[in-house]
Amino acid sequence: MNQTLGYGYPSSVAPCAGRIVDVDGHEWLPPELWVEEFGEVVRPMAELAEEMLQSQRTAYFKDSLIEQTDELNPNSVWKTKGPWAPGAYDMSRRLDVLDYTGVRSQLVFPGTLALYACFMHGFADDPTLFSKIPGDRREYAATLLRAYNNWVIRKSGISSRLRLVAALVAPSPEELIGEARRLIEAGVRAVWLPSSILPGDRSPAHNDLDPFWDLCSRTDTIVTLHIGNEPGFYKTLRWREAKAFEGWKVATEINADPWTLVTQPVPSQNYLTAMVTGAVFERHPRLRLGVIELGADWIGPLAYRLDMWYRHSQFKKWNELLSRPPSEYIRENVRVSAYPFEQIDEYIQKFGLEEIYCYASDFPHVEGGTSPMSFWAERLARLGPGMLEKFFVTNGQFLVPD
Repeated sequence: MNQTLGYGYPSSVAPCAGRIVDVDGHEWLPPELWVEEFGEVVRPMAELAEEMLQSQRTAYFKDSLIEQTDELNPNSVWKTKGPWAPGAYDMSRRLDVLDYTGVRSQLVFPGTLALYACFMHGFADDPTLFSKIPGDRREYAATLLRAYNNWVIRKSGISSRLRLVAALVAPSPEELIGEARRLIEAGVRAVWLPSSILPGDRSPAHNDLDPFWDLCSRTDTIVTLHIGNEPGFYKTLRWREAKAFEGWKVATEINADPWTLVTQPVPSQNYLTAMVTGAVFERHPRLRLGVIELGADWIGPLAYRLDMWYRHSQFKKWNELLSRPPSEYIRENVRVSAYPFEQIDEYIQKFGLEEIYCYASDFPHVEGGTSPMSFWAERLARLGPGMLEKFFVTNGQFLVPD
């Protein structure tokens, strides 16, 4: 059992302390601050979000809330969740949390407005959702995303240790590239492409997007897929309308019913498959992709299946597109994070790919658990100290380049 030091990390991780890379943090601005932070345009969504958060606090966060304190200790850092956690939305305070937990740098994904906006974008034509938002909901979602990205631009200057992630949704390749260029020129170094929305209304493998992938490659801008917009991938969510799926808790980004938990990586598998088989990484070998908070149990089997089809005698035409087996592109261009209960050591023994798994806290979301470092350290220790170094430091550095 790993003993926790007088800091926020277990003793077995001490050799990595101060150099750890966390590929999945979140901001969590409480809705009552949205207008102040994002502008008057977000007020209708802020009022709706505040109603939803209050119900979550009583139904979901009740067991995870502890007495509020300014002190950083294992309880306040790891057991307090949501906007009540230290540094949940104050990025200067977040740096103190990173120091306490031995983290050098962190990707900070949307945790509030952008998630709501992307979900509304995907279901803008459904009259039963976001019914309190009048007018063209897809256009309003785009307005909200621009307001969020402007906030990301402002906060990105606080420290290079915090890589705030902007959300990219656009109806055409030109607009996608234009917003990406605006963000990059303003200092943003990571973007999130929701996996249920075609980027620029094109397949990720379409040649119209080559200028976008080239821009990200040349500037070392990290492209990410992240949980939070999966329902838009499906024509209907009636698949989970069954008594067996009722009564499960709703987490911050997902429903926790069995059908959702098992199918949630599917949209990102689809996205990544299009990129690999469509030779995006062949054409753009410097492109860096992170697939975050979608579990890691699927990536090894996917690499295996892709290689099987690549080697099949009837599909030699693949050799005209790809100069190497698909798994090699995943190994060199892709990094993934896992849930804190996953047995990554067993994945590595079955499928290899030890270079792709990264540490992720999901701070300050409930799904990150209360001791992610300890669990993974215990599981990976049997693979040797080199594996701990890869998992907590070097693998993640690929997604947070200097």
